[in-house]
Amino acid sequence: ATGQQLQQLRGHDGGVNAVAWKGDQIVSGARDKSVIVWDAATGQQASKLEGHAGAVYSVAVEGSRIVSASGDGTAVVWDAAGAQPRAQLAGHGGAVLAAASAASAVATAASDATVAIWGSDAGL
Repeated sequence: ATGQQLQQLRGHDGGVNAVAWKGDQIVSGARDKSVIVWDAATGQQASKLEGHAGAVYSVAVEGSRIVSASGDGTAVVWDAAGAQPRAQLAGHGGAVLAAASAASAVATAASDATVAIWGSDAGL
């Protein structure tokens, strides 16, 4: 790394809160309630994932799965290939602030002072 900026990706309508790598793509989440998947080489949007009712605070990637955590109290598991939601994870008593994804489970952390672990029965 040279410390030189290589790209600046523009497409969100609010502050960007989260970013993660997905192979040769970048996934970002923002206050505009959306998740954008970008082609890292060209800077072009590959897809825009919409469905949250609150700001997106965290994104996590595992294989073809993207997980977004939102201020609306949910996390959404997306099929990255089809840009469609696989599951909505609801159960926290406050904003979902972080998400992590593994091959067979998703973990979320929220403002209600809890961490939840979600298994394959949640549509993963």
